[in-house]
Amino acid sequence: MAKDPKSRRKVLKEQLENTIERLDEAQETMVHDNISDEEKEAIARKNRHREEQIAGLKSELAEYEDD
Repeated sequence: MAKDPKSRRKVLKEQLENTIERLDEAQETMVHDNISDEEKEAIARKNRHREEQIAGLKSELAEYEDD
């Protein structure tokens, strides 16, 4: 991991953006694609995990923003 706070902020922002993109794409898939209930549940499970990741990344990013 990056030790420089500016580099760490950049990494966190990229991770946050990527995770949000994956969450949005998965939600679109659930709405617009013809997928089974089983697949929808798997996506929903992953999305819950992504939402937790997003909260954690935002929290960690906020710590660096205070610097």
